[in-house]
Amino acid sequence: MVKILHTADMNRNSMVKILHTADIHLGAKFSILGNKGIQQREQIKNTFKKITSTAISERVNIVLIAGDLFDSNSQPQGNIGLVVEQFNLLGENKIPVCLIPGNHDPFDSSSIYRKVNFEQICPNVKVFTEAEISYKEYPELDLTVYGKPNMSNKSYTSPLKGLRQVTPTRFHAALAHGSLYIPGKVAEDDHPFKLEEINASGMDYIAMGHWHRPYICSDNPPTRYPGPPEWIPDQKEAGSVLVASFLDSGEAEIESKRIGVRDYDEIEVETSEIGSLEELKKKILTGANQNLVRAVTLKGLHEAELIVKPEDFKNQLEDNFFFLRVDDKSHPKLTKIPEATSQGQLIRARFIKLMKEKIQRSEGDDKTDAENALQYGLALLDGKEVL
Repeated sequence: MVKILHTADMNRNSMVKILHTADIHLGAKFSILGNKGIQQREQIKNTFKKITSTAISERVNIVLIAGDLFDSNSQPQGNIGLVVEQFNLLGENKIPVCLIPGNHDPFDSSSIYRKVNFEQICPNVKVFTEAEISYKEYPELDLTVYGKPNMSNKSYTSPLKGLRQVTPTRFHAALAHGSLYIPGKVAEDDHPFKLEEINASGMDYIAMGHWHRPYICSDNPPTRYPGPPEWIPDQKEAGSVLVASFLDSGEAEIESKRIGVRDYDEIEVETSEIGSLEELKKKILTGANQNLVRAVTLKGLHEAELIVKPEDFKNQLEDNFFFLRVDDKSHPKLTKIPEATSQGQLIRARFIKLMKEKIQRSEGDDKTDAENALQYGLALLDGKEVL
């Protein structure tokens, strides 16, 4: 039985307390953030330290890292030193660590776990490197932890294949890095596993990694994705660490703890409903804060007089966010621009005709440039100020 409880309800006759994390991605490049990439790499390190301090303050008995501690198997010495430092700090507090290589840091010939012997440097650490599921007993906790590494980036083999209880300890927890198989939505080579394997495992808890969002696979036994604890590219929902307490009553209490700093959102702005540039700016700025990564998409057909230039919006508004991206998928209402007929409109008429012909001949970025040129030209011909 699983209960999702608040902090005040935790620790009632708790026998084993686990901190579960995954997909930390130390060393991620964050190239899409430009100059802010360096800051976010440092924030990933700070959040990793926060995982350690949370484990200590929560007085957990063990930390489980379900893959992708590193973003790749090529890591600077500073990241390796940070991991050793934090693992040793957990060791000083008598907290063991179990981890598996994921699909970003797989146990292949170039694996970071072949280059660095974390188990030797940090005696409290167990890295699962056997090709098949192996286990580590913790008699003082009456707990057995199971796991196997991802041997490559892609695989058709389930990370839960062969998972069964093999020791007489009271509690059994497993680590796995892969995708809950959903036909038509999950690739068959994305380390897929099925609910039937979860149900047959005999585990008390399965700590999952790989999906970059929180997700509950099953409550019997509890099988969870925590999501990356700090924002990484392609992550759309804030992750957390999970603290799971197993009680002498047989119940499991699971609490999600948000420790990351950055948030991410995506908004769409229907430009046909926007009457001015100032109104458009207000839409983009709604809910802005210094830790928000925001992706804005402008869409719809708008009046030709509304000059939309994404780079200018980004330059003017980005200081209100950690990072701002503005993509323009909107288009001017070209069909509603009348063909001028009077002598005084000949220049305008000729310009409209030429630009419409150019737009019809163009594709992709060239078409976008031609549409923008039509908007700017009409605004200038009408004596309007162009942003």
